[in-house]
Amino acid sequence: MGKRSVEAQLATLRAAMKWRVGRNLHNWLMGTGALLAILSLATWSPIPLVCAVFFAIVGISERRAAPNLLNALAAYDTRPPSLGEVTITITRWDSDNHYHALVRERGHADWDYEFVPQGWSPATGSHAARIWRSEGTGAPALAVVDEGLLIPRYDPKPAGQAGQASVR
Repeated sequence: MGKRSVEAQLATLRAAMKWRVGRNLHNWLMGTGALLAILSLATWSPIPLVCAVFFAIVGISERRAAPNLLNALAAYDTRPPSLGEVTITITRWDSDNHYHALVRERGHADWDYEFVPQGWSPATGSHAARIWRSEGTGAPALAVVDEGLLIPRYDPKPAGQAGQASVR
């Protein structure tokens, strides 16, 4: 994967979220799954049913993606960032990498979330970061390191034992 600047990554994100399809992709996927299930019933063929299950699972698993992307853009556009640190860890499952960020910032709780890098290859370790927070929850909506964007794939969770956040 070629390295893309942070500005290019933001421009790609803005373009994807500009269109309704990008904002509602999870609904389109689940709707496609429902139509394929109906087609399977109408034709008594198991092939559309297998595809329907696939589309439904992907649609359900990505239902937080678009709202988190829109939240990241809104935070970037309307609120000033603060300085902090992000520790990136990478776990490998079969042939797939999973990227996790532990976001630390003085005076705020530590937060943990999974992210999907777009246009860059994260390196394991601690990195200086600019952090934008969600208005309502105070959770990080976007973290930016020199190499790229870290946007939560799912809702961020407070870090620490038993769900308790630690404040620095």
